[in-house]
Amino acid sequence: MSHITDDVSYPAILLVGKTGAGKSTLGNLLLKQPHDDGPFQVSADMESVTQECSTAIISIDGITYNIIDTPGIFDTQLVTDKIFEEIAKTVKKCNYGIKAILFVLEAKRFSAEQRSVLEGIRNFFGEGAIDYIIAVFSHATKSQIRDRNVMQKAWNAPVLSFIEDIKNRWGISPNSDYFPPDDYIHQARLREIMTFISSMRGVYTAEQLEKSLQEQEKARRQKEEEEERNKQEHEEKLKDIARKEAEETHKRKVEQMEREQKAKQEYEENLKRKRQEEAEEKHRQMVEKMKQEERERQIQEENLRKKQQEETEERYRRKLEQMRQEQEREEELIRQQEREWELRRQQEKEEELRRQRERE
Repeated sequence: MSHITDDVSYPAILLVGKTGAGKSTLGNLLLKQPHDDGPFQVSADMESVTQECSTAIISIDGITYNIIDTPGIFDTQLVTDKIFEEIAKTVKKCNYGIKAILFVLEAKRFSAEQRSVLEGIRNFFGEGAIDYIIAVFSHATKSQIRDRNVMQKAWNAPVLSFIEDIKNRWGISPNSDYFPPDDYIHQARLREIMTFISSMRGVYTAEQLEKSLQEQEKARRQKEEEEERNKQEHEEKLKDIARKEAEETHKRKVEQMEREQKAKQEYEENLKRKRQEEAEEKHRQMVEKMKQEERERQIQEENLRKKQQEETEERYRRKLEQMRQEQEREEELIRQQEREWELRRQQEKEEELRRQRERE
């Protein structure tokens, strides 16, 4: 059974989340209607179709509930106060309380934006609502819908912390393009969500919301009063700053005159000292130049002396080398003569031996 109604005569199931998160789609699937052609209107763009809360009747495990589709919470395109007023007005109509709050968030957007949405929901409904929140991940991949473990592996630390806060109550909104309504995986994912709804103890009441709203209003007034006090303190500080700045300006003017006079005296002294230093530097450079010239003259003389000594030594070395070579030639000549003499003696000896043999 499913039809749109303004009457809230049963415990309610709230669909909350950002525009485009898939609230209306999930509502239609829970009502066993086509995801894009059910009681709740679905839009393909990011403009929120759900400007007002819409309600339908749903039966889960034999118990009748009102399932309520809400405008996108914290959408920048919409006026947030008007959305909260619309949701608060609907909750106040729920005389039998809120059985569950289905917080629909996109599986592909685990970001600081999702954390801010969660904090906004907590602030709006109050901390008491955390016991009735069920997280439902939408726009999941085919593998994530088929296997919940694949979805869990994609969580980062903020998402894991959020799931722990709501006592591990989470489900996955099936995608009819991946798994048709008659597929057991499609039905299993919806059954998990409905089981969490059925197992909820107690209800979140309009009184709890009213208390939360009163606390928010009190916090808002305190914030405004604090801002007003801060504003007055700021104005007083500005006046005090202006007075101190006037005194400081006069003080700086007097100090500036003193600094200028001192600077003038220092300039004159520096100019005098600079001229004296320039004269001393000029004299020092002149003396240094004379010393440098003397050192260069001495170096030239030393180099000339070394050169003459080296030339003398070179002549002596060449003469020694020439004498050595002449001696080597004489020695070689003697050795050659000795070899010739030895050869002649050997020949003579052989000739003598030959003659002796002939005589014999």
